[in-house]
Amino acid sequence: MNVVVVGSGGREHALAWRLAACESVSEVMVTPGNPGIDRQDRCRGVPGPVNADSVAALHPDLVIIGPEAPLVAGLADELRRRGLLVVGPSAAAAALEGSKQAAKELMERHRIPTAGYRVCSSPEAAEAALVEFGAPLVVKADGLAAGKGVSVCTTLEQARTAIREIMVERRFDAAGDTVVVEQFLPGFEASIIVLVDESGYLVLPTARDHKQIYDRGQGPNTGGMGVVAPNPDISPELLEHIHQDIVKPSVAAVQELTRRDPSAIFRGFLFIGLMIDQGRAQVLEYNVRFGDPEAQAILPLVEGDFAVLLLGLAGGNLAGAIPASEYRQRPGFSCAVVAASAGYPGVVRDGVPVYDPGEPGMLFWAGVKQDSEAAPLLTSGGRILATVATGADLESARRDAYRRLLGVQFSGMQYRRDIGGEALTGAIIEEETRLLPQFHKRGGLLPVVVQDVASGDVLMVGYANRDALNRTLETGLATFWSTSRGVLWTKGETSGDTLQVEEVRLDCDQDALLYRVTPQGEGVCHTTDGDGHHRRRCFYRVIAGGGNAGGAGKDALRFS
Repeated sequence: MNVVVVGSGGREHALAWRLAACESVSEVMVTPGNPGIDRQDRCRGVPGPVNADSVAALHPDLVIIGPEAPLVAGLADELRRRGLLVVGPSAAAAALEGSKQAAKELMERHRIPTAGYRVCSSPEAAEAALVEFGAPLVVKADGLAAGKGVSVCTTLEQARTAIREIMVERRFDAAGDTVVVEQFLPGFEASIIVLVDESGYLVLPTARDHKQIYDRGQGPNTGGMGVVAPNPDISPELLEHIHQDIVKPSVAAVQELTRRDPSAIFRGFLFIGLMIDQGRAQVLEYNVRFGDPEAQAILPLVEGDFAVLLLGLAGGNLAGAIPASEYRQRPGFSCAVVAASAGYPGVVRDGVPVYDPGEPGMLFWAGVKQDSEAAPLLTSGGRILATVATGADLESARRDAYRRLLGVQFSGMQYRRDIGGEALTGAIIEEETRLLPQFHKRGGLLPVVVQDVASGDVLMVGYANRDALNRTLETGLATFWSTSRGVLWTKGETSGDTLQVEEVRLDCDQDALLYRVTPQGEGVCHTTDGDGHHRRRCFYRVIAGGGNAGGAGKDALRFS
């Protein structure tokens, strides 16, 4: 079958990757896609505006809608009216994500455990809710805000700031016309993804998301900085409690929507965000699509013909498709780590080149663009990519995901080091036997010390960016980045005084380089001595000596 995936992010890349591996699939088209997805076997992007006409023109046998915005806007309804099989709820059913108020009212109606709340249509009403609940509490923009409309506030002043930004400063436009103020729930978060249609439901592997931008859950909320699956904090007993008290009534509520209103058809992914404390789970939110980056972590654990499973879901026969697809969960764990642009989740700078050596391991592209087919990928947005690995245990999955990530570089790259456990990037860098130079830590340049192999003398100190290091490794000649001229230069390229590189070393943190060289000419310094000869090594001005740097004065300056 020919499959169309609607969207352009890492979730859509993961879906395309998983579908392309199915025997039942001929081709996966992703619209509008991104140039990173185009590198995936049996996948191709279809750029341009996305609407019912453009999707139908691709003549798909199956359509999967990834993001929430087109679902809320009614794209699934339009495609179904044209006779297409679609994974994704109708606009009426998508209100569960499009409105926090609608979701809370459904939970209340069906007695699904959730935090106490107030719906506020004015700053004054919101202020009254703050006083009623007290701090800590949670302030949510009612509408869609790309995962950034939730503020967990430890003080009333923080809550007032959040309300002002949402309702007065209109940070999220119409999505902030109304806010939902909730009681704070302590505990740890978990994600449950359920495939739902009128015939039944299927619970996918559980997941643990990491929302905050910084390690240890610090900083503002994001769309998600990483996921491990299955969630290591959910025991079989706890999962059964979640199933009985939350999953079953949530599915029943969604199915009842369809029975009461045929236009509110739900054939798609129901994302249930949970907070769990002392063995008791409560619902934080519903989403009506596969989570991002949950999809990147969960899909590698899904075995069987995923396309057959989704085709049955789109046709309202999920119950029959589960055995037909031979669905099963792969044993072990998965870890996905997101790399984001500097400034995310705030203002970011686009157009930064991304370097990926293409080493083994899974990488799902999200916010990237390309000026031409032969040009490098450039950053475009907040979350740029996610690296993913599976393993028999969680630690091996984490280590391999971070190992893959550390080979990727772009200026300003930021990521959490504690996805799924304690930070381990330092240990990976120190223990790795391969080059993982950390250019992004130092603005794209690493210091280079040049040492004569024969004498051990330090001949010069320079800087290298990734291109300079690559050229050095390719040619065997010491190449640097000129910070004054802004160009690559190979030492002695015109004079013949080249430096033959015998060995390249990295320090323990892989953020400083050592070139061990054999000089091929008279000297390395462009200055000359009293006889007019180029100095064998660059001279350095000594500003202090004898262990008395703190007391060094002007007279301590001398040449060495």
